[in-house]
Amino acid sequence: MKRNGETKRRRNVAEEAEQGGGGEDPAMWENLDRNFRQVQSVLDRNRSLIQQVNDNHQSRMADNMSKNVALIQELNGNISKVVSMYSDLNTNFSSAFHGAKNGHDGGGSAGTRAN
Repeated sequence: MKRNGETKRRRNVAEEAEQGGGGEDPAMWENLDRNFRQVQSVLDRNRSLIQQVNDNHQSRMADNMSKNVALIQELNGNISKVVSMYSDLNTNFSSAFHGAKNGHDGGGSAGTRAN
């Protein structure tokens, strides 16, 4: 389920990459888009985990309630992962953007994080 704002943002990122990003390196925008997709994947997983936790809680079955422990642990780990991914995204974008403004290669290494 894609949100309208997310679809619009992706289209703008793609257009920026095609047009050279207003002087920026298109590879930088492609890397940012790829990283945002990775973040979105984890957020989508979190949405699913939250729904499972809610369903298990509403069932009031002991077995389902005990499953919530592992689900909540995964959710907690995913939240930490998203924070780290956003931090990396910020660092990579800042480096690439400032490097491009200073006449360096703006593509940099907008690193990707394995899930």
